[in-house]
Amino acid sequence: MTDRKSLFKNLEALASQAPAIVDLFNTEPNRLDRFVMREGPLRADFSKQAISGNALDALLDLAAKCHLEEWRAKLFAGETVNTSEDRAVLHMALRGVGGTKDIQDDVNQMRRHMAEFADEIRAEGKFKSIVHIGIGGSDLGPRLVSDGFEAMAEQALTLRFAENVDGASINDALSGLDPKETLVIIVSKSFGTQETKMNGLSARAWLSESLGDKAGEHMLAVTANRERAIDFGIKTENIFDFWDWVGGRYSVWSAVGLSLQIAYGPDVFSEFLEGAEAMDMHFRDQPLQENLPVMMALTGIWNRNAMGYSSLAVIPYSRRIRKLAAFLQQLEMESNGKGATRDGEPAGMTCPVIWGDEGTNGQHAFFQWLHQGTGLGGNGGAPVDFVAVLKDHENRPEHHAALLANCFAQSEALMIGKPEAIVRKELGDRADIDALAPQKTFPGNRPSTTITLDELSPFALGHLIALYEHKVFVQGVIWNVNSFDQWGVELGKVLATTILDEMKAGETGHHDASTTALMGLVT
Repeated sequence: MTDRKSLFKNLEALASQAPAIVDLFNTEPNRLDRFVMREGPLRADFSKQAISGNALDALLDLAAKCHLEEWRAKLFAGETVNTSEDRAVLHMALRGVGGTKDIQDDVNQMRRHMAEFADEIRAEGKFKSIVHIGIGGSDLGPRLVSDGFEAMAEQALTLRFAENVDGASINDALSGLDPKETLVIIVSKSFGTQETKMNGLSARAWLSESLGDKAGEHMLAVTANRERAIDFGIKTENIFDFWDWVGGRYSVWSAVGLSLQIAYGPDVFSEFLEGAEAMDMHFRDQPLQENLPVMMALTGIWNRNAMGYSSLAVIPYSRRIRKLAAFLQQLEMESNGKGATRDGEPAGMTCPVIWGDEGTNGQHAFFQWLHQGTGLGGNGGAPVDFVAVLKDHENRPEHHAALLANCFAQSEALMIGKPEAIVRKELGDRADIDALAPQKTFPGNRPSTTITLDELSPFALGHLIALYEHKVFVQGVIWNVNSFDQWGVELGKVLATTILDEMKAGETGHHDASTTALMGLVT
């Protein structure tokens, strides 16, 4: 059995002696050769992390001793890596990598069916708008990708999303649309998710009000529970399947992406799948020391377990992928936000809090804290993943140059800071210098990774998302947690259903005093 505690203790010892990041560029003249990696259209610069060459060697040794290569082989072989639910994890099969021949045959059949259906809808011209109803993995992935496709796609249909049980969500999605020209796609693996079912019922009522019995011709379902979809009233020929081995937060590559195919065309979606497939093969085939997802994961392990950072800021300097942080919150925190190992033991420090916003908006909000804020263990701020697109897709070259300049400047400023000696020299002989100088001092030495995409093509977007997916898997192996269940999500669903039933019946049930009082506020 791997003694992870002693391995992490070794990392902590190295971290306590870590030199300033800026000094590593002087002591390691070939630093960029080892800490910058490129795969296809994606370049990742890890050189501004507080990781020396020796520390990286220790991290690679940690990965090897946690049997990462063996776990990676199990993943791609389709063996059971979701141990608590006794399932294989085969979302890579959706883009053509891994899985048995039977699984690949099923996937290829579904992909052909989706593409033919999307082409037929687009050619027919009957529908001008699509309303995609889902929540969690059935919403966050398609929503992120839809924004990204807008950068380069042509002839897109109007695509709107309804996710929240709050009535404003479905109202906003339907507002101003013509029911005669609207296609509603209900996406739910179980077809029992409360939010999705309620929004689906409201959308059906909206269609029926104008279309009567023909409303069913405007509704599709994507689900792993065909029987429930039929009970809901979806026609059999309008149901698209996906499988138990597809986790919700890994499902955008499946029929969950049907709305994307219809809105932007099957060719665009196929390119998106190809980008993910290329990252799959890189992760599967490259040795650990040359493996981009492994490097991403080890950087996060260092910051979380050795440096003690409790969060990671993700800042996309591209409005078209502004939902990246929200998408990664589910991907990373639902996957690895676990307190128990696969063996039922306390897990120690696992997934950090993922948060962020688009640049440059964040600079005028929380970057103050990133530069000068305090944190646990003496480490201020948080590590940052900067994500930028090098090509200007908006035909605004001056805007784009300013956007990139801000991105690159922020990563440099976080690293170099501004020493108090320089501040004092600038302030001169001011009487309040002793009070003011510390306030204008920036400690620096705050780590970041900068990821650049050559362009925001569907291929590059697939590449980026798959990179983070595999990063999550690697970290789960090293923390020894199951990255593919989500018991914490299920608990809240059960309690919400109980409380809703009690509120409808005018009862309060057996709850604590606070919850009972809150239920009493609802009339």
